[in-house]
Amino acid sequence: MSEDQIRLVLPARAAYGRIARVAASGLGLRLGLDYAAVEDLRIAVDEVMILLLAPADDQGRVRHDGELALTFTVGPDRLVIDAGDAAPGRAAPLDHGARARFDEIIADTVDVVEVDEATATVHLEKAFHDA
Repeated sequence: MSEDQIRLVLPARAAYGRIARVAASGLGLRLGLDYAAVEDLRIAVDEVMILLLAPADDQGRVRHDGELALTFTVGPDRLVIDAGDAAPGRAAPLDHGARARFDEIIADTVDVVEVDEATATVHLEKAFHDA
């Protein structure tokens, strides 16, 4: 199986987070993941969106008003999700409270989690077995 890649670019607003969750869930179902694994994937993408959209400061100022990009790469045995600002170099610092929440919730949902604080990007991997 060759790798398929889907790139989703959304306005950097919480209202569009549902689209990212639906895309992740749809891919999980297409790959034959069971209900629990699809739900884990949905939660993981939801937490990525929360982390990347969290306010940059305690006054609630928005980190940026641009776009977020999520790239879903379907390999033979895993789904890889890379997320960050659609315009590289525009990333604002991650909110520490949102990062703590992310780290606490995400650990049990995917197999690989990498957060690059310098670029405000997230890399996730969810393994599966081809049916």
